[in-house]
Amino acid sequence: MSRDTIEAIYRDRTPTSRQLFEEGRSVNAGAAKGAYFHAPYPLTLRRAEGCELEDVDGNTYADFSNHHTSQVLGHNHPAILDAIQQQINDGIAMGSATGIETRMARLMCERVESLERVRFVNSGTEATLHAIRLARCISGKPKVAKFEGAYHGSHDAVEISVAPPLDDVGEASDPIAVPTAGGMAPDVHEQTIILPYHDLESVERILTRHKDELACVMLDPKAGIIPIQPEFMRRIREVTRDLGILLVFDEIVAFRQSAGGLQGNVRFDPDLTCFGKIIGGGFPVGAYGGRADIMDLVDNTEGAASVFQSGTHSGHAVAMAAGIATLETLTDDAYAHLNGLGQRLKRGLDTMCADKGIVAQTVVTGSVFGIHFGIDKLENYRDFARADKALAQSMFLSLLNQGYFLAQGLSMCAISLPTGESHIDSLIAAISTAYDDANE
Repeated sequence: MSRDTIEAIYRDRTPTSRQLFEEGRSVNAGAAKGAYFHAPYPLTLRRAEGCELEDVDGNTYADFSNHHTSQVLGHNHPAILDAIQQQINDGIAMGSATGIETRMARLMCERVESLERVRFVNSGTEATLHAIRLARCISGKPKVAKFEGAYHGSHDAVEISVAPPLDDVGEASDPIAVPTAGGMAPDVHEQTIILPYHDLESVERILTRHKDELACVMLDPKAGIIPIQPEFMRRIREVTRDLGILLVFDEIVAFRQSAGGLQGNVRFDPDLTCFGKIIGGGFPVGAYGGRADIMDLVDNTEGAASVFQSGTHSGHAVAMAAGIATLETLTDDAYAHLNGLGQRLKRGLDTMCADKGIVAQTVVTGSVFGIHFGIDKLENYRDFARADKALAQSMFLSLLNQGYFLAQGLSMCAISLPTGESHIDSLIAAISTAYDDANE
């Protein structure tokens, strides 16, 4: 069928979603948030249970987005519902410590070897913002290095070269810093150094050139988007240590790989790590932590802190309760189930593409996955940017029509704990159908 036909079917299935979206535009300034919008309009969802969603028109979907990868236990998991109900009964926001923050911090430090101290905030954006402030304070240096195509949240220091047009990026071995968002400080990109993924020689050269002005290197492994090369990550750790540059690791998506996160899997020890998503069990949350000598700069118990950090809802008791329930439910068996489904999906997608002669790259990192069409290699942002986005959008709508909810662009999708092998096998078949639909 044509792409217009795919969209027409979507419109016929979801009239109430369209009506509610149009009503909301007058007060929401578009969709409720930027990430919710997709053409021609986003779904409006009514409820969720396990690995299934239901929209306001009564359509059901197998959920392979899981709220931007955050709902690792699926929806309405009993452990989370019990934990948050107990905390709500005790108090929602009481204006002082409740002790639950310490329980959550201890649980994270026990799991992640590089963590000696943790501080909770409200989002991944806040986590990276405060980690960079710590790095600048302890190093006395102003600039930040990040990788081309990496996303570390919405603040000026890192919203550079997140998705730059390929005409503006310069040489692959020496990328140009390109501001991503409107309204940023005019010269903010001059404080950000851009690095190419998986080009160790260029990274070493760029970092050596800027070592005397770099506060830190931010590393996002692009879980489920770009294939991870553990040796590259470990070498970045060695290079930053040799040059005396702090390394900040972004585990906001990747932390669902194992109890110790992705860094535990690849034997990787950053100076600071940023967290979000699953550590709040579906509630707004963020955290940053690492070496005690760095984190103690925010300690104000014996006088003014070198770096002040607070926030009305930082370490919110309900989010902490949900986070503890999530991490305690993620046992070794749970990780084995999630990661095993990820490997089943990878094998199935690779086989399907080979059988149909489809040019595509499938990426699976534990239980996070993506599929990128029209490219024969995927090592960095520039490869990713050349994928067929129009095809992915049509397939996304076709998958919705078939009852499968994935991330827009079919990148950074996720598997949740209630998912079974039959869900994986049926998803592979649905992706095959969606490809055929979009190419008729």
